[in-house]
Amino acid sequence: MLLCVHSLGLGGVWLGEILKSSEMVNKILDAPDTYELMAVIALGHPANKQQITERKKLDQLVFREKFPKSW
Repeated sequence: MLLCVHSLGLGGVWLGEILKSSEMVNKILDAPDTYELMAVIALGHPANKQQITERKKLDQLVFREKFPKSW
């Protein structure tokens, strides 16, 4: 869903922390009791589409454990 939103030129963010307030959110949304809140996705027009973020290189975030050849 977030990729689709991005392809439309919109911004979106997954709000998982909102689960701590799920009862209040369900009340505001008037959701049926049979629904279980999993997350909320906020959508809208980005304030600055030209924003450039600095990303770490992949090798700074992940590693591959090398196993002995005897495995």
